[in-house]
Amino acid sequence: MAERVLVVDDDESLQELCATAFRLDGYQVEVASSGEGGLKKLDSSPFDLVVTDLFMPGKIDGSGVVRAVKARFPTTEVIVMTAVPTLKTAITTLKDGASDYVIKPFETDHLRVIARRALDSRRLRRELDTERAMRQELATAYKELQKVEELKESFLARISHELRTPLSEVLTAVELMENAAGTTTDPEKLARYIGLSKAGAVKMERTMNDLLAFVELQSRPTIEKGSPVALDEVCRMAAEKLKPMIDQRGLKVDFKFPDALEKVSGDPDLIARAFENLIHNAITFNKDKGVITIAGRVEAGSVYVDVSDTGEGIPEGEFERIFDSFYQIASYLTRKVGGLGLGLAITRRIVEAHGGHIDVTSKVGQGTTFRVRLPVKTPAPKA
Repeated sequence: MAERVLVVDDDESLQELCATAFRLDGYQVEVASSGEGGLKKLDSSPFDLVVTDLFMPGKIDGSGVVRAVKARFPTTEVIVMTAVPTLKTAITTLKDGASDYVIKPFETDHLRVIARRALDSRRLRRELDTERAMRQELATAYKELQKVEELKESFLARISHELRTPLSEVLTAVELMENAAGTTTDPEKLARYIGLSKAGAVKMERTMNDLLAFVELQSRPTIEKGSPVALDEVCRMAAEKLKPMIDQRGLKVDFKFPDALEKVSGDPDLIARAFENLIHNAITFNKDKGVITIAGRVEAGSVYVDVSDTGEGIPEGEFERIFDSFYQIASYLTRKVGGLGLGLAITRRIVEAHGGHIDVTSKVGQGTTFRVRLPVKTPAPKA
């Protein structure tokens, strides 16, 4: 596409002379006889180059044209023509943004050379800007790739640990039972071996279930069909399922639900999993002999359930990140309590698939509250 040039000069003869010279070089040329006329031309569409006389009648002289062009289109080149050159006017126009100036009278070949030089400089700057932007994009993409690689490596290391450790427990317990076979009839010893084996199998099952649930939820943006689900019952059943962990930490669970809590519509198993994850989280990161409070209410067509603990709390800057997949992998929390760090990511996906929302409030050293909102009615399926 041909480059566009605007010639602004009150001398129509010179104006036509410049326009003809530029057209011979293949430029698209428009002309204006005043500063005001030139700015009107600029309002309609941008130009690659503006060539303007410095002294023109009217409110807008050549300096005004230069300033207006650079204010609206900083990448447009401007050349100033003047019959009265002084050092002061030259410095002023260059400070205003003009790339060059020519002294009248001049040969058109000279003007064409200066114009070509200005446009080549403009093109080079744009190419450099494009190259710089591409390099920045590549640098950003490389950083993201590094993060993905680090995440992958952390994930592989974590999953290896989370599967190998309970597998070792199971294998060790089975080996102990094999060695004890025929040599002991001690029921307590056998029960302990069986307990160790079962505990390891349960850990592996939880890890695999987390992985399978996470993968399955990637392809389920919404739950299109659902059954009535009573969230108070779901929370009580989840707490009962996790009672051994609760008792081991000496925790107290306090339920605060109204007598009649409206049911939500959704997948009962997924909703149960979401609240089991939240209660499991409240157990894991609570302090010994702390309190877990599970409270529900109905407001504006939605059911709200808060799951609160009295544990370590979460720094404010981490509120959104805790819902990221595998967030806890590299943190001291995971090294201390284990797990893949997928629980909250899975929970958020389940809640959002049901048309709901989950957020968190927390104070370091005082505890954390996760608030789940689910609509009473089934969300409309996405088109």
